[in-house]
Amino acid sequence: MFSSPSTPEKKQHIVVALGGNALLKRGEALNLTNQRKNIADGIASLSSVLKNNTITFVHGNGPQVGLLALQGAAYQKESGTEAAALDVLDAETEGMIGYLLEQEIDAVLGKDAEKRGVVTLLSQIIVDPNDKAFQHPTKFIGPVYSKVDAMKLGKPVKPDGDWYRQVVPSPMPIRLIEQQLTAVKLLTNNDTIVICAGGGGIPVIIEDGRLKGIEAVIDKDRAACMLGKSLGADGLMILTDVPGVAVDFGKPTERFIRSASPERLKELSMNFPDGSMGPKVESAVDF
Repeated sequence: MFSSPSTPEKKQHIVVALGGNALLKRGEALNLTNQRKNIADGIASLSSVLKNNTITFVHGNGPQVGLLALQGAAYQKESGTEAAALDVLDAETEGMIGYLLEQEIDAVLGKDAEKRGVVTLLSQIIVDPNDKAFQHPTKFIGPVYSKVDAMKLGKPVKPDGDWYRQVVPSPMPIRLIEQQLTAVKLLTNNDTIVICAGGGGIPVIIEDGRLKGIEAVIDKDRAACMLGKSLGADGLMILTDVPGVAVDFGKPTERFIRSASPERLKELSMNFPDGSMGPKVESAVDF
């Protein structure tokens, strides 16, 4: 997945995609203590990658944006005040998770953090308002539920392993808006560590000549792939909370795929569900 740098001195530019479930393990309480610990563990495991490469981070936000949506719905029911739309909640999670990531990256880099810099950027990503995803929600958000509790939500839900979770539309990312892509390029060209397209980015459409948010959650792996290609990155690294890519996941016939060509992964693509491993494999092949 990684190409060779053009010169021995040149660092490779790697886009690292951290899953929302890698920031919060399945079944864990969605609290700050757990998220800080998981982020600290994840960044520590990337210490060598961070120190020896130019890094752009993309992160998931499924558990976090789902919790904010539930909080907003509860407040709306109690107060009658309109709850924030999903695109606004996406923006909130970019700031929250970006802040936590910045602190742990600073800790790992030590004095080198001052020289390189670590920056979190709000990221608006263009999507197609006619994307079929708006009629067929597949993106998991929020905490996990038993089947009985999930049916009480009154919202679209799907199985996620042994649990159930709410699902929302997840349109394909088209592009990061031009001025933000320019900013990312300027920063990464100076070896600054950039955290962007958090939660897949903030989904926006162009309406009457201006940007307008739309309620959805873009898959962060697809956003990371799109961003990596736009930046001319050398590699794409996708991290999650499961041991690896597997055929027949969770079944007695389960077997892990440790390496495969893009062509082979395409052949196996029907084995990977939408909303979880499917977009990861699709993004790796596309990149």
